[in-house]
Amino acid sequence: MSRNSFLPCIRNRRALARAESSACPVRRRRPSARPLALLAGLLAASAGAAPLKGSVHVPGKHDVRGTWVVVCDLDARGDCVEGTGQSQQITRQDGSSAWFTFEDAPDSPRGVVAWKDVNGNGKLDRGDLYGAYSVDGLTPAKVRAPYQGAVVWMREQDGVPDPFLSGAASAGPNAKAKAAALVGDLGRQVRGDGSTTGTVIVPLGYDVRGVVVLACRFGTEDCYAATQVGLSGRHARWRLDGLADQGHQLVAWADLNGNGEVDGPDLLGTYLNSARDNFQLVKPGPGNITISLAPAPELAAQNKPSPKRGPAPDGIFKNTSLQNVAGRWTTQNRVSRLTQGFTTGTVFGGATVQAGWDWTPTQVRQDVDLLIRPDGTFRSVTFTQDFQSENCATLTTVERVGKVSLSGAKLTFQVTRGAFREIDTCQPSFNRWGALPAVKETQLVGVQKGQSGTPELVLRPGGTGGDVFFRRT
Repeated sequence: MSRNSFLPCIRNRRALARAESSACPVRRRRPSARPLALLAGLLAASAGAAPLKGSVHVPGKHDVRGTWVVVCDLDARGDCVEGTGQSQQITRQDGSSAWFTFEDAPDSPRGVVAWKDVNGNGKLDRGDLYGAYSVDGLTPAKVRAPYQGAVVWMREQDGVPDPFLSGAASAGPNAKAKAAALVGDLGRQVRGDGSTTGTVIVPLGYDVRGVVVLACRFGTEDCYAATQVGLSGRHARWRLDGLADQGHQLVAWADLNGNGEVDGPDLLGTYLNSARDNFQLVKPGPGNITISLAPAPELAAQNKPSPKRGPAPDGIFKNTSLQNVAGRWTTQNRVSRLTQGFTTGTVFGGATVQAGWDWTPTQVRQDVDLLIRPDGTFRSVTFTQDFQSENCATLTTVERVGKVSLSGAKLTFQVTRGAFREIDTCQPSFNRWGALPAVKETQLVGVQKGQSGTPELVLRPGGTGGDVFFRRT
């Protein structure tokens, strides 16, 4: 859409009565320009009902002044539905964030988006800032007035579509992940007007869909506030409303067998204080609480340091065949306690985790799923949770596909296509993604009997990274 056709539509919004209609043009854009189509759907606002409040945040070097905030109904594509939009521009606030209020927003579900035309050309393109209120940090979500806390994190547009949403990251789909069934009424009770938000994370091979997050009064079984994740993936955002102004324990649960009981196959997680390995109390207010789930039997040991495993015997690295190493392999879920100071670790595929300086003990958790096919092709997915503090984590997914070849004990990975996505649970404006270059890596490979008696694949990348142990799945 041109500057002449789009900007007058925005500028004249303040002069339009809410019941009027506007001749602002609406055009569909190609998928890479969808956010502009969402904004371009602004027409006359519908009748209002109650306040809708929130805040917008811009990354680093940018200023929030001049940002347009838009409330409108969203269609299945995440675009504005014609005739449903209200907008306002932030002109009296500056800095990295600003508050906004729509005094009489519609009482039907609405999306909240924000855009700053940094280069002033009237188009949403490279360098502009854009964001939408979201529960999972990626997909636009709807809210219903009265509502407060619609936080919109904007990020600088680079014109690159998220490869994990477009399907371009993978040559083939993941194996179907385990997910809990969605349920109806969770029996929620309103005890106040407080709320808090956060992120739930599930292990490799599981789906966050169906996870229930509960808020319980301290020292009791009174879990009166609940919400359920309806999205799929390894992680998702959640929000609890109706909280009383007191401390709560937070629990996340995935009832995988559907029997209504916490037992063997289920996933369970609690919000823990990583410094004391005890329940952390949460009071209502702005929050970015990260809850990491694990199979229920493993929960007691989930936050204990994993003992450092020594190298595999040199004798296992000998002539082998593709048939011996073919299959699906995964690393054990490794949880490492980091002490104060600068700490680094190497992830399969060359990615590096840097915990940095942190005066609170933190954790790094890494899962790797490696599929080597008998025809010599491979696919690997590395998922890293870098707990930068008790409340915040960086979630990194690296996916690579290509071919493997063997020469004696040397296994060569020829990566033909790769992609990464990095999600910051506390600063969504720092989220980034993109393609990875084609690379060639050679490592020593061996197969041995694992600690549980099952076959174990060992890769020795060289350097100081140490051996990487995989179990067959």
